Amino acid sequence: MVERRRDSGQTKRDLLGAARVRFMRLGFDGTTLRDVAADAGVNLALIKRYFDSKEGLFKAALAATPGPGEFPSDRDALVEELSRQLSVDAWPEFGEHPVLMLLRVSENENVEELRRTAMEDFSNRLLEVSGDGEMLRAQLLLALGVGVAVIRSGVGLQPLSGATAEELAGPVKDVVDALLTRVSESKDKDQ
Repeated sequence: MVERRRDSGQTKRDLLGAARVRFMRLGFDGTTLRDVAADAGVNLALIKRYFDSKEGLFKAALAATPGPGEFPSDRDALVEELSRQLSVDAWPEFGEHPVLMLLRVSENENVEELRRTAMEDFSNRLLEVSGDGEMLRAQLLLALGVGVAVIRSGVGLQPLSGATAEELAGPVKDVVDALLTRVSESKDKDQ
C-alpha cells in the first residue's frame, strides 16, 4: 500500500471544495461533516482540526469562494463583471453559482447572520459604485444576480441559462443604468 503524502494546504482546499458543493446543494442544515470528509477523501477529524466546527467550515467556505478580485469601481466595470459572473461558462469549478450557498435557510442563527452580512456587504459595495443611489436599488440589482443563479441552476430557463457574457452585457448594462441612476440625476430629469 502506497502511503499518501500529507499536504495540509491541499487537504484544506479539498475540504473547502467539497463543503461548497454540499452547502450549495443542501444548505447548512442538510450538510453533514461526515459527508464533506468522505467527498474530500479525508478523515472527519481533520475538519475539526482545520475549521473547528461545521459553522467554521461554512464561514471558511464563504470566505474562500472567489468573487471579483477588486470590486468594480465604476458602472462599466460592474457591468462587465456581472455579465461574466452570470454567464453560462462562469464557475465551472462549482457547476453552479456559489451565491447558492447563501440561499438555503438555516435554523442556526450564526449562519443566518453570516448570510445576511454577506448580502449586506455586497449591497453596500454596489451602492458605492452608484454614488448617491439608494440601498433599495442596490439590493434590487443584487436580487437580479441571485435570481439568474437560481433560474440557471434550478429551472434551466432558456435563453437565460445559456447566455454568454457577451449576450448578457447589453441587458445587464440597461438594468445597472436603470437601477443605479443617481437619485439627483433622476430628480433632475423629472423637473
